[in-house]
Amino acid sequence: MPIRRVYLRTLGCPKNEVDGSVLARHLARAGWVVVDSPEMADVEIVNTCGFIEPTKIESLDAIWESVQRKADSKTKHRKLIVTGCLAQRYGQQLASEIKEIDAIVGFDRPDLVLKAMDASPSGAPACWIEKPGRTYRDDEMLTVWPAGQAVPLSAYVKISDGCDNACRFCAIPLIRGRLRSRPLTSIVAEIRGLVAAGTKEIILVAQDTTSWGFDFGGSNELSVLLRAIDRIDGQFWIRLMYAHPAFLTDRQIGAIADSEKIVPYLDMPLQHISDRMLEIMNRHITHGETQEKIDRLRAACPGLALRTTFIVGHPGETEDDFEELCLFAEDNAFERLGVFVYSREEETPSGQMTSTVPEAVARERQARLNQAFDEWSSEMSVDKIGLTIPCLLERRLGNTWLGRTVHDAPEIDGQVIVSGEADRTGLYHVVIEEATGVDLSGRLVEETMSISHRDIALTGVRRSMR
Repeated sequence: MPIRRVYLRTLGCPKNEVDGSVLARHLARAGWVVVDSPEMADVEIVNTCGFIEPTKIESLDAIWESVQRKADSKTKHRKLIVTGCLAQRYGQQLASEIKEIDAIVGFDRPDLVLKAMDASPSGAPACWIEKPGRTYRDDEMLTVWPAGQAVPLSAYVKISDGCDNACRFCAIPLIRGRLRSRPLTSIVAEIRGLVAAGTKEIILVAQDTTSWGFDFGGSNELSVLLRAIDRIDGQFWIRLMYAHPAFLTDRQIGAIADSEKIVPYLDMPLQHISDRMLEIMNRHITHGETQEKIDRLRAACPGLALRTTFIVGHPGETEDDFEELCLFAEDNAFERLGVFVYSREEETPSGQMTSTVPEAVARERQARLNQAFDEWSSEMSVDKIGLTIPCLLERRLGNTWLGRTVHDAPEIDGQVIVSGEADRTGLYHVVIEEATGVDLSGRLVEETMSISHRDIALTGVRRSMR
């Protein structure tokens, strides 16, 4: 049988990266060779994102690049398959407007992608879009790593899909459907397999991790899952992302604080803080309740780095709302912060609002808040000089190593350049010697497994810049 080669390009968020990884495992089991260059492939798959306007544009650009390669290719019957969120949301439109696509498949259906790859050319795009169902169609694929496929040092593990929160600006429920939690046994089995294969960092992701288990009923709650993962043997870290503040419970905070493996870092998107805006956005929480949860987190988890995101320019946002947001952000001096300009999404309640904010005003607000963050985060980074902080060394750069501290998630936060002798990637203690913005440099002390909150008392790091 001739070698069958496929190029898979995944765009968008870590949740989509997980879907791409699952698809890659199905491809490998079916005998396809996943190649690094589209020019080498017989089939090209674009795993798209369709969350907000910029990601839609990026996905469409990627599709048109693939269309051009298909037109220029000397490979007879070369195929182009589009999957992911953009396909799920706009499948019929893509089929009618881009005839060069061979098949359009919604997310969570690797079996249909494989079917499309083997189907005879029909002259028109096949469009297979279904209502979102299970979290995964073939769960055992997540516990077996294909031979020859590199195991990631840092791996995303999706604990649920879909969302029931109904934030008025968000299109996720329209694309991904209702909340569907993965069984605890499935998640634990996947993590055990990853750790046994050499993964050192497990990053838990979902549309809202704090809602895990709500659809199961009974006593199922994220804290139960966190404690079960913490009991898995092995030298690895756990990082928790996308925790909705309204559903963060004292039990969850306790599980984070008690853990020996959960890093002192929490990604908790707040989106806004003005009570007016929180109500308009349907965020299920108030300014005061948000502050109380932050205070409880800080008290329970010394050394915790909080990452959050805010949306500026949402319909209805006034200058007073924005000023309240700025004061709140500076008072809490978040260690990591992302500021996004509102993106209007059709079919969402916010997208129907008429009290819009001019884009120039929204971008000016984004710049102001980013500038404030740059100032206070630089001061906090300087305060880390002299501290010993656990780091994950990821790759060698000449005589140094490039990695991340426990306070930095991949690709979105800072980096650390480490000098010293280390014969492999892994978890180490590093003495911080210099700081530039959120990026650090330091000297390796020793290999480590300990990342307990109790071991990282960042005394001297400012909690408030005002």
